[in-house]
Amino acid sequence: MTLYRRLLTFLMPYKGRLFGAIACMVVLAACTAAIAWMLKPVLDEALTGKSKELIYLIPLLIIGLYMIKGAAYFGQAYLMGFIGQRVIYDLRNLLYHRLTAQSLSFFAHRKTGELLARLSYDVSLVQSAVSTAVTALMRDAISIVFLLAVVFIQDWLLALIAMLVFPAVIYPIARFGRKMRHATLDGQAAMGELTSLLEETVSGIRVVKAFGMEDYERSRFRRFTGDFMAHQLRVFRVNALSFPIMELLAGFGIAGVLLYGGMRVASGETTAGTLVSFLAAVIMLYEPVKRLSRANNDIQQGLAAGERIFEVLDEPVAVSDAPDALTAGPFSRSISFEEVGLHYAGSGRPVLDGINFTVAAGEVVALVGRSGAGKTSLVNLVPRFMDASRGRVLIDGIDVRRLSQQSLRAQMALVTQDIVLFNDTVINNIAYGHESIDRERVEAIARAANAHEFIVKLPQGYDTMVGERGVILSGGQRQRLSLARALLKDAPILILDEATSALDTESERLVQQAIERLMHGRTVMVIAHRLSTIRHADRIVVLDDGKVVQVGRHEQLLAEGGLYAELYHLQFESHAEGSREEVSGGAVA
Repeated sequence: MTLYRRLLTFLMPYKGRLFGAIACMVVLAACTAAIAWMLKPVLDEALTGKSKELIYLIPLLIIGLYMIKGAAYFGQAYLMGFIGQRVIYDLRNLLYHRLTAQSLSFFAHRKTGELLARLSYDVSLVQSAVSTAVTALMRDAISIVFLLAVVFIQDWLLALIAMLVFPAVIYPIARFGRKMRHATLDGQAAMGELTSLLEETVSGIRVVKAFGMEDYERSRFRRFTGDFMAHQLRVFRVNALSFPIMELLAGFGIAGVLLYGGMRVASGETTAGTLVSFLAAVIMLYEPVKRLSRANNDIQQGLAAGERIFEVLDEPVAVSDAPDALTAGPFSRSISFEEVGLHYAGSGRPVLDGINFTVAAGEVVALVGRSGAGKTSLVNLVPRFMDASRGRVLIDGIDVRRLSQQSLRAQMALVTQDIVLFNDTVINNIAYGHESIDRERVEAIARAANAHEFIVKLPQGYDTMVGERGVILSGGQRQRLSLARALLKDAPILILDEATSALDTESERLVQQAIERLMHGRTVMVIAHRLSTIRHADRIVVLDDGKVVQVGRHEQLLAEGGLYAELYHLQFESHAEGSREEVSGGAVA
């Protein structure tokens, strides 16, 4: 009930429409009870000839009642449908807001497909619980009250006989509800796995095809869809069983009324009209009782979905603004790391341990180290994509945790090897984050990023849709658009995370030229995959196993020996060997 009450709080912004829907339900229930009540005078007065005028009056009354009943049904159905859609709208937006507020560490341990399933499939199940099921509960509960009044007024003893089956109804409703909830939870988990597999396959389709794994992925997909189907069949089985069992219980009640009522009519204790009117009311009464079982099943499905949604909504936001957060002023002095340490949840070893160094304004500092040394984790602390577990990161002497995230990140531009482009036009991707677009400025920026030449050759130039993740562009072209986006932001701090890795020689040359323009006059932290690109850095910070092991300029570190010299010579030897193989291959050719 606590969980359901929490779900129902999403109805509160629409309580005016909710009360309107309830009023329509009261009218609907009253009309239904009145129709059952009218059967008695029809049989006892009109058809026996005692009141012939009723033969003409009652049909008109029934037509009027059905017109009112239809209008009331439309009113409650439309109003509750509107409320249901608004609740889904609110829930999806709240869930999306919460997801986008989370730090990078939140997404590191969760599947994208699982989160997508909660945002789409789970939220749709909640709709039934807060609109369809609520409608059924209120409408049918009101109908039961009115029809109970009719049957008890007509014959209280017969009414008690008819009510004997009600206690027996409670057990199957509760039992089927529990089964429905468990089956739904399992189905939601299966849908999460299915969505994750689909997302992975579509995004990695080139690898799937390159390795000839289409049949393997199809078999995995069949297995996941089979699991989901099995859980859905459990849901259908519970729904299908609940109806005949409720029908059987209703049949016992009606049979008891017919037996005892028939005996009373035969003995003259009551009239046939009273019995028929009573039976009609009882039959109408059992219908909403049976629908309550289906409504409970919908509620249980919604509760299962609600649990998963509230898991995300209740997840603490690891990185949030302090209540008295300061607005970062224009960057002017330094970025400092003081005894910085970082632990990931569930990780035994620290990712970063005791990091101490300072980047002065206007300085270019390169971060170097083996894969997994903590380079990317370190630069992620500067814009607060995550927070340090201990120690401090300072911008101009102020702890970044004391600054609002928006004002802090406004001081920074980021370019990574994992280029993110959106399924939008070229110009909108470059101007991402800018409310208004100055086309001339965008084109000037694109020229500076060595991107204008290839953009104008696209089918619609700057208005060309780049496709999901920029699929129509090469790696070098996507990277140059990413650099143009950073140039347009014109932030004083620049973070480059292996921005030239995985590019061919020509693309790397063009990208490197654009990077040099981007770096001019800025404070730069650069993670370099190719050490030859950072020879002219003001300082090189060498990381190993989350610790700073060397700091200095290129020549100094080479002369000093140690890890940097080892990495440089390994890379140089590998490059030289590759060059010899290319020459050898050319000679053979």
